[in-house]
Amino acid sequence: MKRYTLSFIVLVLAIGIPFLLINPSGKDAISGDERVTRVMLGDALTAAIRIAERNYYKPIEDPNDMFRGSIKGALASLNDPYTYYIKRRDHQRAVENLYNAEFGGLGIYIYRDHRGFIKISKPIPHTPAALANLQAGDYITKINGKRIHLSEKTGMTRDDVIDLLRGKAGTDVTITVQRKFLEPFDVTLTRAIVPIRSVKSTMLAGNIGYIQISGFIGNKEGTEVEFKNALAAHQTAGMKALILDLRDNQGGLLNAAYHIADAFIDEGLIVSTRSETNSQFNEEYRSTANILCPPDIPLVVLVNEYSASASEIVAGAIKDTRRGILVGKKTYGKGVVQKRYELPDGGSLSLTISTYYTPNGTSINEVGITPQVSIDLEEPDEIEQIMLRKVDTTDSVENFVTKWIDDAYQSPGEMPKDFSQLEPELPKLQQILTAEENVTVSIRWLTLRAERLFNLYVGIDQVVNLAYDRQLEEAIRIINADEVGKYLTPPPEETEPPSTTQANVPLEDEVITEE
Repeated sequence: MKRYTLSFIVLVLAIGIPFLLINPSGKDAISGDERVTRVMLGDALTAAIRIAERNYYKPIEDPNDMFRGSIKGALASLNDPYTYYIKRRDHQRAVENLYNAEFGGLGIYIYRDHRGFIKISKPIPHTPAALANLQAGDYITKINGKRIHLSEKTGMTRDDVIDLLRGKAGTDVTITVQRKFLEPFDVTLTRAIVPIRSVKSTMLAGNIGYIQISGFIGNKEGTEVEFKNALAAHQTAGMKALILDLRDNQGGLLNAAYHIADAFIDEGLIVSTRSETNSQFNEEYRSTANILCPPDIPLVVLVNEYSASASEIVAGAIKDTRRGILVGKKTYGKGVVQKRYELPDGGSLSLTISTYYTPNGTSINEVGITPQVSIDLEEPDEIEQIMLRKVDTTDSVENFVTKWIDDAYQSPGEMPKDFSQLEPELPKLQQILTAEENVTVSIRWLTLRAERLFNLYVGIDQVVNLAYDRQLEEAIRIINADEVGKYLTPPPEETEPPSTTQANVPLEDEVITEE
């Protein structure tokens, strides 16, 4: 048996596009008496595209899109949602965001305001943006002389803006800044390496450490280093228990997840992978003796229906080894592993290569992991949920919050930071929604949405919000009541309640940043 394998699920060069490979041998036959071969199919594809180019009733902007579409169609025939074609730009973004956990850029969080303009919510400390004194509330009106405005008329998107801001470290970019009360001014910045953060942490009352992991990123540095630093800081501060929050964590790199689980587990198997067709993907990842969080520290892991893939590897290992307990809702159930293969056009192929198994030999694919303590977040009633969905289809809340911020912005560099000053104005928003959108929403749920937007737009990084988080509250209660051990005996498989609910498809993170 292998002790463990530290191979990353990384980018490698593919020889070519599988269905376009030409093999003159008889083995190239696909099926049927007519001896349809891959050569014939490749010729048929090329012929079909050429016919469309010549005869389609309106001009085709980019005929290469038809070839890309054929790649997508070939992969779609596998009926696997995790096997798909990735365009060149998205592939490059994945290299930066997922594998490198860093990019060449300025170091700013940006968002689109209600008029379609790009605004800075906060500069990241020690980056070119921070050193140039860019501030929350600044508008970026031009990049290298190109006017910035997101609308159907301009056709410009957030990704387009990110592409203009990013670039090779050491290169210059000139941005035009509009700051309230001042004339527009140009700033030329030299791009630098900006790390992408995936870990947040804080110390809760009673010396309970809290660490939130939003994704597992970074081949060399990234989530693993961030996590170790946060854990060490909590231990230095006298941490007596730990809450690891994996809610809404849709996964990432297998190797990063392995190292996080290994920090808690000192012996045995953490995860294994198996392929029915290729033995090179049969791997065992075993724990090492280098445990970072000792077993006398009670551990609670928060999960929900959007905890998927790599986060389920960590949660499954902790549950199966009885190192800690899971609190929240059943996880998504993505129990397969993908590998990225670079393609000749600069894009890449995400291909499912194996199924992974928890230490007990369980495949959680399409099943998920049920926590020992199942608890819902506080949610609005059914009627209010319908009303809130209607609100979410409009820009009413966003427009109200951003306008209030603009009006409260009294002098350069003095963005409002106190949401309690906006809160008394929310009944006006409630009235606007009733009069203009014909929806009635309670102040409680309107406040939650408005506060999230306010924090994003003024650069407040709120780690926890206990006023709306029943799952976190329950985790704290269990720790304070010294009940973690109660849920670990008898073994979890004897106490796990049956579940018939299905997780929803994970959502993309709505926060748009220069990252």
